[in-house]
Amino acid sequence: MENKTKILLAFPFAFILVLAAAAGYVPFSGAFSETENSMLGFTPTDLSIKEKGPVLISGELKSPIDFNGHGAGEEVPAAKAGVLPAREDRVEANLSLTVISGDRKTAVINGIPVKEGDIVNGMKIARIEPGRVLLKNKTTQWLIMEREK
Repeated sequence: MENKTKILLAFPFAFILVLAAAAGYVPFSGAFSETENSMLGFTPTDLSIKEKGPVLISGELKSPIDFNGHGAGEEVPAAKAGVLPAREDRVEANLSLTVISGDRKTAVINGIPVKEGDIVNGMKIARIEPGRVLLKNKTTQWLIMEREK
């Protein structure tokens, strides 16, 4: 090998040795101060972290607002003859409102605010979209918000 190549290969090792020798002459404070030692020895006590699970909502809760009330003197409209009867596995629920703001999605079902993952009447809220909510259990059911005329 040429002398130039030998010098280039040996230079990094020589540089590290010079730095190690120079570090011995520089005064470093190796010990922590009393305040730093007290911070290093700190351990939190009586700290408990609780994970939030899905909210279970029973059908017994009622809203303080009557959404089904009719004005004075109005008659309740009669049921249409052509309407199909509800299936047994369908959940009777009233979707009042859906709010979507960025990643936060909230819906009001039977007067109760719920989020995705919560359980209402044994059905899990799988998805909240503008104007509708997807409920899942053994079957899937879309709750659609009815618009006032």
